[in-house]
Amino acid sequence: MAISLEDRLLAHELLARLDHAVDAQNWDEYLGYFTPDARMEPGFAPPVEGLDAIRGFLVASEGGTRGKRHIATNVVLDDLGDSVRMTSYLLVVEREDIPKVVATARIVDTLIKREGTFKVRRRQVEVDPGMFKAFQAAQG
Repeated sequence: MAISLEDRLLAHELLARLDHAVDAQNWDEYLGYFTPDARMEPGFAPPVEGLDAIRGFLVASEGGTRGKRHIATNVVLDDLGDSVRMTSYLLVVEREDIPKVVATARIVDTLIKREGTFKVRRRQVEVDPGMFKAFQAAQG
């Protein structure tokens, strides 16, 4: 089944709102875009399940998101029947110091549509291998 233009716009809007909420460190808003049983796989830490666990992860990693701009691009949607897979690339840019790209990743979200809106059931962050090399170089 084809994904309607309206659903494509809803999914893109959701992705933008997620990034805006992270930039503002507004965890209530951010978590409002997830299902209660959501799972997050950060790619650099163990997976967390449920809104309370996701909130705990977000609060614990606030230092890594403060002063950053999260930019999603190259969004692709695939109909999975009972859900939609949304794949995007993430660029994280420093905004309070000299602007520079500080992280890159591929994000795969599994979306569920309920009552006319999408919610994230699963978020998989696949940190690009070069990021781990950059982290190691900065520490060593």
